[in-house]
Amino acid sequence: MSSIAEGLPQAGRTPISFRHQAQEVLPAETIRGGVYLAARYGLGVIVSLGNMLVMTRWVGPHAYGVFVTAIGIVAFLATLARCGIDTYLVRSEVTPSPSVQGTAMTIILSTSLSLGLLAAAIIPLLVRWYGNREFVAPYLVLLLTIPVTGLTGVPMAKLERALDFRSIAGIELGGQSAGLLVAVLVAWLRPSVWAPVAGQMSWQLFTLAATWVSAALSLRPRFCAVEARSMLAYGLVLTASLRTWQLRSLVNPLLVARFAGAEAVAFVALAIRIAEALGSFRLAAGRMAIAALARMQKRREDFRAALERALYLQVITLGPLLCAFAWLGPLVLPHLVGTRWTPSLAVYPFVAAGVLINSIYNLQASALFVVGKQWVVMRSYAAHVTLLAVITIILLPRLGLAGYGWAEVASCSAYVAIHAGVAKVIPISYRQLMPWVAALLAGLFLLSWFPASFHLFELWRFSR
Repeated sequence: MSSIAEGLPQAGRTPISFRHQAQEVLPAETIRGGVYLAARYGLGVIVSLGNMLVMTRWVGPHAYGVFVTAIGIVAFLATLARCGIDTYLVRSEVTPSPSVQGTAMTIILSTSLSLGLLAAAIIPLLVRWYGNREFVAPYLVLLLTIPVTGLTGVPMAKLERALDFRSIAGIELGGQSAGLLVAVLVAWLRPSVWAPVAGQMSWQLFTLAATWVSAALSLRPRFCAVEARSMLAYGLVLTASLRTWQLRSLVNPLLVARFAGAEAVAFVALAIRIAEALGSFRLAAGRMAIAALARMQKRREDFRAALERALYLQVITLGPLLCAFAWLGPLVLPHLVGTRWTPSLAVYPFVAAGVLINSIYNLQASALFVVGKQWVVMRSYAAHVTLLAVITIILLPRLGLAGYGWAEVASCSAYVAIHAGVAKVIPISYRQLMPWVAALLAGLFLLSWFPASFHLFELWRFSR
C-alpha cells in the first residue's frame, strides 16, 4: 500500500514519500505493526473470499441466510460481553497487573454467561418474530461462542498494548484459516447450515487458545472491586458508543429476515461481506489508531497530520478496489457462486458506498475515543443505526432489497456529528480527500449502473 501513496504528492507541498512522512510522525514499531496488520487483512480477504465461495456455492442462499440470521445476533452479543474492558486495558497509562487482568477476565466471563442465558430465554420471541424455528438449533450452538469470543479480549489487549501486531496478525489469520478448513470439510460431507456453524466455532476456539499462549497469561480469575469500578466506568461508556454502531449488524438478521425471508438475508449478507472484505484494512487502521494516536495526545499537530494522512491513504486504496468489483462483479460472481446469487450485485454498490464513506470517519471516531469524546461518537452512531433501521422498514417492503441499499447510503448522513466533534478538537483538512471521494463514488455507481440495472429489475421481481 505504501508504494501507491509514495507516488502521490500532497497539494501545496513538495512531494515526498508517504513512508518518510509517516516516520516523522509515527514510531517505527507502529509502522511495522501496520504492515503486519495490513498483510493479515490482505491475506484474510483471500481466506474470507474462499470461505464465502464455499459457503455460498455449496450451502446455498437459504441455509446461508439461516446461518447469518443466527450468527448476526450471537456476534453482537459476543461484542457486548467484553464491556469495553479490552480497550481499557490497551489504553491504560499503567501496565495492567495480573490482578487487573484477572478481574477483567472475571467480569467478561460473568457477562458472557449472563448474555448467553438471556439470549436462550428470548428464543420464543424470536420464533414468533420470524414465524419459523429453523434458526433455533444453530443459534443455540453458536451461543456457546459468546464466552469464547469475550475471553479472547484479555490476552489480545496485552498483545495490542505491546504493539505486537505480528503475533496478532498470525493468530487471527490462523483462526480464520482453521475455520475455513473445518467449514469446507463439513460442507463437503454434508452441505447444510452446520458447515458455517462448525467453521465459526473452530475459528473462535483457535483464536482463544492461540492468544492465551502467545500473551503468556495465567487462567486465574480474580476480583477487585476498585479495579472493577474503574474498568466499567470507562468500558461501559465506550461499549455504549461502539456497540451502538454494531447495532447496524442486526438490521439484516432482524429486519430483512422479517420482511423478505432467509434468502434475502443471504443476498444482503453476501454484498456486505464482499464490500467489507475489500475494505477490511480500514479495520486494521482503526485498531492501530487508538494505540498509536494515544501516544500523541499532547502533540496535537502530529496528531492531526497522522490522522489526515491515514484518511487519505485509506480512501485512495479502498475506493479503487470497491469500484473494481462493482464493474467486474456481474461478469465474475455468477461463474463463482452461481446465477442464483445475482440479486446481491444490485445491493453491492450501495453497501460499497457506505463502506467508503465510513472509511473517512472510522479513524476520526478513534481519535475522539482517544481524547475522551466517546459520547459524540455514540450520538452519531445512534443516529446512523436509527436511520438505517427506519429507512429499511419504510423502503424494503416497497422496493425490495434495493430499499435496503438506499437505507445504507442515506444513513451515512449521521456521520456529520463525528465531523463536527473532531473539528472542535483537532480541525482537519479535506482538501486532498474530497475530490477522490467524489470521483470514486461517481465511479462506483456509474461503472455499475448498466449491469446493475438488470439486477435491480431481478431484485424487484424477487421481492414481488
